Amino acid sequence: MVLGKPKDKRLLKVKPTKEQLEETNLLIKKKIGKLSTSIKIPPAVNQFKTVLPQETAERVYALFSKYKPENRKERFARLSKEDPKEGPKPIITKQGIRHITRLIEGKKAKFVVVANDVEPLEVVLFIPSLCKKFGIPYAIVDSKKSLGGVVNIKRSCILALCDVKAEDKSEFDDLVKISNDMFLDQYEHTIKIWGGPGKQKLN
Repeated sequence: MVLGKPKDKRLLKVKPTKEQLEETNLLIKKKIGKLSTSIKIPPAVNQFKTVLPQETAERVYALFSKYKPENRKERFARLSKEDPKEGPKPIITKQGIRHITRLIEGKKAKFVVVANDVEPLEVVLFIPSLCKKFGIPYAIVDSKKSLGGVVNIKRSCILALCDVKAEDKSEFDDLVKISNDMFLDQYEHTIKIWGGPGKQKLN
């Protein structure tokens, strides 16, 4: 008698309802909130609690939106021309953590914007230190959805500009100055401050 392989009897998983998912997400947020006030938060993580004011962040989104990547219709219209590469190279908002990391290291990025609600935060944790090392202006905002809306996707953890048009130069310089006053120039100070209970400064 030849014995076959035992059948793999897997139990069917019941798909959670929308209410159950919302309840689970709420529970996770409560746990994160309690942990954030009960354990010490390293300075590298704690610095992401400082974000641009909403009014300034809206100005940043508006500026970056002027250079959003082309959509399908625009791309089709460009490729339909006799010479798709005709004219000057377009200035567009850069996205993608690896791509922007290379732009920072090559000192090609002129302004970097990072979201602080990225999960896991380790994905963008090194960006402020990298920007400080290469002297690249950066800012932290509180919404990856807002960054994603700039480049026609749901969410984006980081965006960058390598250049702007002449008519946007004054607005760009003003936003860079505000961001530098909050982040780049304060880096040495913020990287010494712990978060959580009994906040303390490193010597």
